Amino acid sequence: MNALLSRLLLAASLFSLFSCSKELSLEKGGANTAQQGQFYATIDGVKWNADSLQLVQTSNGGVSISGLSKSGMEISMVLPVFKTGTFILNDTALPFAFYVNLGGSLTSVYYTNAGAASGTVTISSIDTVNHLVSGTFQFTAVNPIDNTVKTITNGVFSFLPYSSGNGPVNPPPVVQDTLQALVGTVPFSPYQITAVVSNGQLTIAGIARDGSALGLLMPDTIKVGTYNMDFATGNYIGVYAPAGSTSPLISQANGTLTILSNDTVNKRISGTFSFIATPSTSGTPVTITTGYFSVSYH
Repeated sequence: MNALLSRLLLAASLFSLFSCSKELSLEKGGANTAQQGQFYATIDGVKWNADSLQLVQTSNGGVSISGLSKSGMEISMVLPVFKTGTFILNDTALPFAFYVNLGGSLTSVYYTNAGAASGTVTISSIDTVNHLVSGTFQFTAVNPIDNTVKTITNGVFSFLPYSSGNGPVNPPPVVQDTLQALVGTVPFSPYQITAVVSNGQLTIAGIARDGSALGLLMPDTIKVGTYNMDFATGNYIGVYAPAGSTSPLISQANGTLTILSNDTVNKRISGTFSFIATPSTSGTPVTITTGYFSVSYH
């Protein structure tokens, strides 16, 4: 088998995985399936995911929503009332949020109730039967010591379990798979994600509700670092399948894959990516940017 045929088969296998995901989603009624335990945002342009701890606790009618990444970065929001709606954050508001890197200086805490800080937290739904809460957030926080700023954008918490009581309650950490990116200017946020290893290759694939799909292919032993995404090498490949498409668009010497972590013992990997998805014959290329993933594979 020549190298070109091998690479074509890799791409075909990835696209087949998309197709299988679509069929499985339909069989399970995927259009109504919500992904639980998501908590992520962009911090100063860098993707962040609460992949270490997610904790929501109600007390005295209010609620605190906290997330911690494995790298030690924490985002917390404290609201005086636990109800749906949008809460304004600024230096005079009762609601507030803060950011801190627990792996750095604990004096470098950024607050929304200091200086020119501002933002919003929106609770979009509260499931009182299953005790799950969902919403969005974005804010600019200020360190009152030196007036430096942290900008938090595109924040999402979806279907996080919440608890109540007078004492501290620590539900088990929720670690869920995440795969997201911008396709052109449109966010790609799949409701189903698959990550599998076959013949030494790790394939990560996600499918959105409109039927579009996004995937990555890399060696399963990939190390922390940055790699050029190029279909010609057969090692680091990005693929995008628009809704209704019968053939995938592929990265061709025009992308970057950065591995942030790869725990080969517990089989969990995270990273960022961007590439231009190009048709193999004719058609319009699609630009994929600000990609981020954090998934468990098997």
